[in-house]
Amino acid sequence: MNKTELVAEIAARTGLRKSQVWQTLNSFCEVATERLRAGEDVAVPPLGKFRYVVRAARRGRNPQTGETIEIPEQATVRFLPSSALKGRVN
Repeated sequence: MNKTELVAEIAARTGLRKSQVWQTLNSFCEVATERLRAGEDVAVPPLGKFRYVVRAARRGRNPQTGETIEIPEQATVRFLPSSALKGRVN
């Protein structure tokens, strides 16, 4: 399911206009992104939690040359599904 299909499904279930759902979804994404950039986790019950994670710097290997390279510290986001979501999916 892509974003357009998600918006259409939510609009059909709630009776809201697609433009309202689209704006709400975009606002959620903006707020979540700002909070994650600030290093905070974003919980969305009953789906789960988006967690801000910093990967430590490490050594890697260039697969083309075999040369050892330094991979810098990197921030990323992980999604941790809730037990309720896991139970519904399984």
